[in-house]
Amino acid sequence: MSIFKKLSIICTIFLATAPLVASAHVKWFAEPTNQVPPYKITDTGVVIWILISVAIILMGIYLERKLRVPGWLDKRLDILTPTVLSLASIGFGLALVIFSLQGFVFAPNLPADGLFGTLLLILQAVAGFMILVGFYERIGAILLLLVFSLGIAQYGALEMIDTLEVVGFALFAFIVGRPKWRLRETKRIQSFMNRFSSYGVPLLRIGTGLNLLILGFSEKILAPSLTQNFLAEYHWNFMQALGFEYFTDYWFAFSAGVVESLFGLFFILGLVTRLSTLVLAGFLVTTFILLGPVELVGHLPHFSIAIVLLVLGSGSRLRLIKTLPKGNS
Repeated sequence: MSIFKKLSIICTIFLATAPLVASAHVKWFAEPTNQVPPYKITDTGVVIWILISVAIILMGIYLERKLRVPGWLDKRLDILTPTVLSLASIGFGLALVIFSLQGFVFAPNLPADGLFGTLLLILQAVAGFMILVGFYERIGAILLLLVFSLGIAQYGALEMIDTLEVVGFALFAFIVGRPKWRLRETKRIQSFMNRFSSYGVPLLRIGTGLNLLILGFSEKILAPSLTQNFLAEYHWNFMQALGFEYFTDYWFAFSAGVVESLFGLFFILGLVTRLSTLVLAGFLVTTFILLGPVELVGHLPHFSIAIVLLVLGSGSRLRLIKTLPKGNS
């Protein structure tokens, strides 16, 4: 089988499961009022998904070794890099400011209450504004890490761990900075961080992957009661509408968790990062079309991360498979 046929297979698998990620990407906003039995390792559905997951991971490893970005495209991506990094900062900073105006920290399930909550909103808004306009963006990134740390005291580590993509972006912004459209930057910090620039994208990728992996397990696989109640209220199980009556909400939720976890694992390991990001980007665009402009605000951070990973790939560090910095997937 040629590499192109194998590529088409993995694309088909990811694209076929992308709608599941649409319902898996966010936390389930429902209370587990009706208890359902947890998933067991011996369940037929679990065994099937384990086999599918192993096959997908092996295919990802194979493609990571074989796929390379054509030289002409790689040169164009290099030209786009400064613009993409700057647009990503603008999008992420804008999202943080909007989040503060809406009264929550990083995600709607983390509403700000009391004086301490107000402090978090102010710090988040200041950090977002600094990143948005490129005014000492690296200091804004430090403030973002401070908000995350204080958020642990306010909401608990289990709640804040669901927002690790913010930590990933903060580390990325601190290391890489903004190449274009910045108001002011500390040249000494910029010069010092240049020696660590190769770690910026990998940390962003890993932070995003951890976010997906944790959400996949904590909100879906390990919480069947929570997902069952959510799907009873919000009818997102499109598989039954397609005629698969046996695909119950119980197994739809598990499938969503597995797919999200797989994407997270691929990001963490640096496997076919551009391909994985392309599928997730397609999902983000789809939800924007279906749910309207309001959805764009909540997904601005994810759009920002997506364009960075689409252009820069997995980076040359902290990867399962070592390849040349250029031409990686």
